[in-house]
Amino acid sequence: MTQNLALPVLYDRMIERGMVDLEPWELLRGAQQAQRMKHTDEVFPGWNLIPFACRSDNDDVASWTGKNVVVVDDYDVMRDATGAVVRHQAAEYHSMDEWLIAAVRDFMEFD
Repeated sequence: MTQNLALPVLYDRMIERGMVDLEPWELLRGAQQAQRMKHTDEVFPGWNLIPFACRSDNDDVASWTGKNVVVVDDYDVMRDATGAVVRHQAAEYHSMDEWLIAAVRDFMEFD
């Protein structure tokens, strides 16, 4: 399990301020986060992703890479001809701030 990378301060700030459910996004915490991290490490070994939020309407999970945020579907995994996992990401954000702005837009549009 990836534990050497720390999430940005914004993650803790969102939790402190109660911004944990921006439907369709929900921040992952505690056992739920640990379970998703274990699964992500199994599906994408060596990618060093820290899942911190998931969508309720699909299997997308927002993950911190140590320098940016990638959104991946860790249950619908693509493989190449050799059987190796192909890195497919639905979105990439240069910062946690940028991801939060997109999550708020999703919240406004979600019905």
